[in-house]
Amino acid sequence: MERRTFLKTSSYLCASGALPLSAFAANSTLFDFSEQNTQRLDVQTVNKLAVKAPKMSVEAPSGERVSVTLKPAVARRYDALLYVHYEMSNEITVFDINGVQQGTIGLPDGFGSVSDFAIEPSQQLVYLIERGHHQIIVANFYGERLAHIGEFGTEVAAQLNGPRSLTLDDEGHVHVVDSGASSIKVFNNNGAFLYAYGQSRLGKAPIYRALDGTQHVVVTGGQLGDRKWFFDSSIRKLSALN
Repeated sequence: MERRTFLKTSSYLCASGALPLSAFAANSTLFDFSEQNTQRLDVQTVNKLAVKAPKMSVEAPSGERVSVTLKPAVARRYDALLYVHYEMSNEITVFDINGVQQGTIGLPDGFGSVSDFAIEPSQQLVYLIERGHHQIIVANFYGERLAHIGEFGTEVAAQLNGPRSLTLDDEGHVHVVDSGASSIKVFNNNGAFLYAYGQSRLGKAPIYRALDGTQHVVVTGGQLGDRKWFFDSSIRKLSALN
């Protein structure tokens, strides 16, 4: 099966460690290789890599079949690999930073539209937010559903109401933007709720859009999506970066 072929490639990469950054020198200006081992990529950056996007056959209004190139919906770098989910695709495609495809990760059977995902490379796990649902799905690189985190609700702090974005910190904790609560909620990798941060005590509720980072979790948001906050884990509060 196609899903099994990725595991062979991925196991080799995990065993040998991240590929040397010198292998990607041609595209080094597109990436921020700092202490962070993860980075979100916008559509423009993905397109600059000239990666070979998958195609899908669809029926045109005329009734004829046409081939369309899928657009990237969510793209993230983990170490020296890119993980891209394309619109209408039932998998996550994995590239090196030269744009050469390394494999695919199939989504669990019956999974709908991906709102966001995060990768745990060392354990070969993918954490998924399904659009319109209120929990985090945990699957392996075979596409097998293993567990879920959270449940719908608004009365208990551990419940989720509109999860929008997520990232994993360097302790393996799952940080989730909960739109309904206008806060970020943190769970351990067993799904137990730990705490929440970013809540507004006075005034208008903040708008959080995306999370990134492992060693340092950064929150992006604001009305125009141009605000950034840094999460200080020692006091469990956000500090504005701009």
